[in-house]
Amino acid sequence: MSGPETSTSRFVGDRPRIKCVPLEWPVEFGGRTYDALALARLTAGEVAAFQRSIAALPPDAPVSFPVYRLPDGGPLPDGILDALDADDRDALDKAALDFLPRRFRGAEASASPPAAGEPTA
Repeated sequence: MSGPETSTSRFVGDRPRIKCVPLEWPVEFGGRTYDALALARLTAGEVAAFQRSIAALPPDAPVSFPVYRLPDGGPLPDGILDALDADDRDALDKAALDFLPRRFRGAEASASPPAAGEPTA
């Protein structure tokens, strides 16, 4: 009898799954200097784990979406996004739209509702 089969998966093709975003205003945080942060596309398993983790949090708990990463792909330290210069955070958030699963892009991607009397699409 042979042992259990294991399989590994990997994404194929040349579409980027991680991107480093340089910071215009590098920040020292927790004794380390950050001059760039990364964005990473999430797997279905990562999205599910994130949803489970936030379901258990109190309503006012801070949440860091796992698309934001360290340049080496590791998780960000708690609080680093709040420590960024506002322009760097805006640039990071804008670039993140390309890395978010479609279900989380709804608010940014949806058009304004039609004006009164206008037909809907």
